[in-house]
Amino acid sequence: MKNFQSLKSLTFLVVLIATWAGFNPEFAKAQNALLDRPIAATPANAVWPWDGSDLKPEAGTTFGVLPNGMRYAIRPNKLPEKQVSLRFRIDAGSRHERDDQRGFAHFIEHMAFNGSTNIPEGELTKTMERLGASFGSHVNAHVNYSETQYKLDIPSADEGRLETALGIFRETADRLLFKEDAVKREIGVVISEMNDGEGPGRRVSRQIAEFLGPNERATLREPIGVREIVEGATSAKLREFYDTWYRPERAVLVITGDVDVAATQALIIKTFSDWQAKSPVKPADPDHGFLVKQPMRAKIIVEPEQPYVALITRLRPDRTDYGDLDTRQKRQWSGLMGLAQGVFSRRLQRLQLVDNPVTLSVGYLLETSKTGDILTLYVVPRDKGWAEAMKPVASAVRQALQTGFTAEEIAEEISGSRQMWERAITEASTRRTTGLSSSLITKLGNDTVPTSALDNLALLNEVAEVATPELVSQAFTRWWTQSGEPQIVLIAKEAVTGGEATVLKAWEEAMAAPLPERDAVTKAVFKPLNTGPAGKVAKVQELTYPKAKIVTFDNGVRLSYMHTDYTKDRAQIRIGLNAGYLAFPPDDPHWPDFASASWSGDGIGDLTLDQTISVFANRTTGLASVRIDPDTLEMYASPASADFLEQMQVMLSQVLEPRLGPRPAAVRRDGLKQSWDSYNQTAEGVFNFYFPSLFLTGHPEYREPDLDSILKSDDAKGKQLLKRLLAEGKIHIVVVGDVGYDQVVDAVSRTFGALPARKGLPLDLTQLASIRFLPTGGPPRVLTHKGPKEQAIVYVTWTGVGDVDPFEAERKGLLGDIIQLRLTDKVREAAGKSYSPSGGWSARGFANVGGFYASANVTPDQVKQVEAIMDEIAADLVRDGVTQDEINRVVEPDVKSIERSRQSNGYWSYVLSDLDTPRLPGSASGFFLDLEPGREARLKAITRDELHAIAKRYLLPQNTIRVQVVPESSAVTQTGEGSQTKPK
Repeated sequence: MKNFQSLKSLTFLVVLIATWAGFNPEFAKAQNALLDRPIAATPANAVWPWDGSDLKPEAGTTFGVLPNGMRYAIRPNKLPEKQVSLRFRIDAGSRHERDDQRGFAHFIEHMAFNGSTNIPEGELTKTMERLGASFGSHVNAHVNYSETQYKLDIPSADEGRLETALGIFRETADRLLFKEDAVKREIGVVISEMNDGEGPGRRVSRQIAEFLGPNERATLREPIGVREIVEGATSAKLREFYDTWYRPERAVLVITGDVDVAATQALIIKTFSDWQAKSPVKPADPDHGFLVKQPMRAKIIVEPEQPYVALITRLRPDRTDYGDLDTRQKRQWSGLMGLAQGVFSRRLQRLQLVDNPVTLSVGYLLETSKTGDILTLYVVPRDKGWAEAMKPVASAVRQALQTGFTAEEIAEEISGSRQMWERAITEASTRRTTGLSSSLITKLGNDTVPTSALDNLALLNEVAEVATPELVSQAFTRWWTQSGEPQIVLIAKEAVTGGEATVLKAWEEAMAAPLPERDAVTKAVFKPLNTGPAGKVAKVQELTYPKAKIVTFDNGVRLSYMHTDYTKDRAQIRIGLNAGYLAFPPDDPHWPDFASASWSGDGIGDLTLDQTISVFANRTTGLASVRIDPDTLEMYASPASADFLEQMQVMLSQVLEPRLGPRPAAVRRDGLKQSWDSYNQTAEGVFNFYFPSLFLTGHPEYREPDLDSILKSDDAKGKQLLKRLLAEGKIHIVVVGDVGYDQVVDAVSRTFGALPARKGLPLDLTQLASIRFLPTGGPPRVLTHKGPKEQAIVYVTWTGVGDVDPFEAERKGLLGDIIQLRLTDKVREAAGKSYSPSGGWSARGFANVGGFYASANVTPDQVKQVEAIMDEIAADLVRDGVTQDEINRVVEPDVKSIERSRQSNGYWSYVLSDLDTPRLPGSASGFFLDLEPGREARLKAITRDELHAIAKRYLLPQNTIRVQVVPESSAVTQTGEGSQTKPK
């Protein structure tokens, strides 16, 4: 839990907390009520989380229950226009599996896309694509420990789309076929997904879970399942689980969006009323297991290629006294605990922000479940000094227990939370449909009342009224002392001398060391720069499409402004300084990385980063996100409209007076050294590590990664180059949102518009002239990894020129989408060889190069077969072209996606930024195409012949570059040809 939220006057809140006890006779009573855990069991006949509770759901949602027990919720929403989002949750996950069924809940989720009574195998995604919803983005599903959830996002409720979507969920409910041949094919897909997830991360997670909770069911039931059980899946076995747990009383349907409630309700009743459970006997939910308090103990997990990490965990078993019912008292208690944890988390954050921290990362994670609470402190040292890195964390714990928290710290946390809920109240009318459906289904699934932002603010205020330093400190102490002894896990690159005893001794010594005085936190104030007289507007140009204004100030600063109401009282700011790292010779390609770390990871002016976080804790303003691109330096922020001027002042300070201290770059270096060897533990890691040097040459950015050369990057020189870009780059400001034109012009004139004129820095485009693809048409380049023996990657790219012509770029994009369709059909569905094969078109705006690609994660013995399928797809497209149905299946989702995206500030921010961004060779973007109307009509008018012509130009064997990544042990057997690059 972080930042437990805000009040506009920090001083007022500190006084309020300090003086409340003096005049409120109910104060002591309120304190005691908050400290004691509430006990409230859910009534036996409860249907919704608020049954029996004193909390109520937010108004505006229609809830209902069918006679068969299926629940539903309908919430109208208008943003984006027409869009409808559906979520169908089954109360059955990996928790509900027997030992001989592990992985079946997840397997059944796969089978929902593989044939049902009224939808033949392979037709479900095609049907949705024709309606404008693409697989993955708008059609998907997931399984976790407690649930299976199916997701559909459709462009509109009309033209039978809503009826079709509900029909799909009805098929999922009890009409899946589980044909034996389909099950057999899908075994390969599920195993592929399992293989993709293997590696050190999963290996470590399993060991930690077994160490901390060997009797907790959740730790023993990974949704992906057990390999032997999945490989032995049959139609009958899957159907047994399906018929047992897919029951109407275990289902809830959520629909949000542009719908008529009465009509939707009638359609739900019509579609689902005939759903009946296969058995009249309701299955009993399995027990959750239990946590056990243990004496202090330690475990060392040796992973030579992974960074050092120390985890200090405390367990509080048995939360039966917590009660299942979501009540006001429970929320208040949780709020108080969240406040204590938020203050403590902020203290841990400060440990990373000192001038020379001993940690790369430090923080805590709180997990709650039916079996107990688990609080884990995590420490990532900057080198092998894990024992030294424990010391400041131990001191933070002891300081919290011995001296508690201060009124100022508590005020900062509350003020941040209050600001969040106040913004949520303001923006409630412009929430987006998909976010609403996801939030609502999650809360219903967790037995949480979906209260309104207004009620949540009231609950916060109730806690704030009594949250004295004594009470908050006592809450933290109670939680800590009620938990068991520390359970310490050390992930280490090598064995530790003395083993677990050494680890335990290190923590004991850290907890017994002399307690240092906690550094005083000095109050700070942001002081805007004095830029002198405001700048003057020299020219205003009004665009008819998009409806925007282009304002030029007399110093050359350009402002692109567009008013929207997509997020109430919120503006999006995007500032580009139009000269990036291509303004300088490429002798050190790594300086932008370290300079960017220094720019984004430090404060401004007289404010340290720690002070900056505190100063802006209760505001919508703060340090903007920053990025150094080849052609621009970019900054992004999204303040409330009332805070617009202050945000511009902060961004001006980031340009004119960034601190650029040594800490961020130094920490980044140590992080690279710690994690450098971890890339070779998976096939995916090796491929991403070497990309794009596998395909391109002619520029230092495309050299194979080398740690020594990266670490030798000159920080001082890099910062000087960054300062030049900040001082000389021409400025283009884009503002999109619910903020007035006059207000924006006034703020810009008083900040960037008041600066001296800039000449700008020209880009050195000559350095791009030698960039080219590596030789094509040859045998595969074979890379090796040291990870799971089941992991391999096959990748083919067909090379060509970049996106010089934006209209041809659209056509290339569609052909790339069709390659994706065919890969899914042939590699995943027909052959069952890969969980998520991918294909498409990719252009490097950095240079005038681009290509189509096909990629799949497979097993080593499948590499040749899947590569042959990829070649066959390309050859078919060259010979016969695409079908009209394929065009329809990619165009319709693209068109609907564009329509949705246009109803967001971020989209138009990108569009308007294209007006004044230096154009690199091959860098035409889709956003540029929206500077004139008719994009959807143009997409729909693209013909088979146009796409066929592109296929015949690009998808030829002589244009290919091939890459395979296989385990070291199988590299020789894959091919006798091609170069091999082994991880260093």
